[in-house]
Amino acid sequence: MILKEVIIIGRDIKKCHPELQIKAEKLVSACKGQGLITGIGECYRTVEEQDALYAKGRTAPGNIVTYAKGSSFSSHHQWGTAFDIYRNDGKGAYNDSDGFFSRVGEIGRKLGLEWGGDWESPVDKPHFQLPYWGSTTEGLKGKYGSPEGFKKTWDNKKITETEVEEKMEKVYNSVEELPQWEKGTIQKLLDMGYLYGDENGLGLTETAVKVFTVNDRAGLYR
Repeated sequence: MILKEVIIIGRDIKKCHPELQIKAEKLVSACKGQGLITGIGECYRTVEEQDALYAKGRTAPGNIVTYAKGSSFSSHHQWGTAFDIYRNDGKGAYNDSDGFFSRVGEIGRKLGLEWGGDWESPVDKPHFQLPYWGSTTEGLKGKYGSPEGFKKTWDNKKITETEVEEKMEKVYNSVEELPQWEKGTIQKLLDMGYLYGDENGLGLTETAVKVFTVNDRAGLYR
């Protein structure tokens, strides 16, 4: 299955939001740790680059790949808040026949990124973006007017890796990593067969563990 054709423009992640730069690096590293070899493709796009993409399938040869005109600032790529990944293991840049992009999407979610594969229309599995301004760019446009206005706020915004990690939801991969007061519930659910992990561990977010613990105390698991 081919998700979309390769368009080689705007591949400089250093032109993107400082936090996105760190999370993109973390995504590639975390994916590699699970045998998912990825590369960073589309990143920041200028108005001209976005308009060139918009022209494909309309006034230029090729298939339609975007519904956002450059002049409308409607793509998160223009705001430096999004990037796309591609498969870099020699099996086809956008080959998803084995669920490759869904596995990457799950890792991206755990890093606090919004994943385009969760969208109803259009589904965009290679796409990731910062979630703070909504799935569309209307919030950014309303607050900052243009990408240039938004980028001016980055000057004094040097995001450290520690700050990024603080924003990310903690993920537990074993019972031993859990706080003492939550271990009993999770071990109980594992013993009952309600929970199970894989070769990478449990993959339970902090929110999920808290919900399981509250439900257990309410007597839902007997």
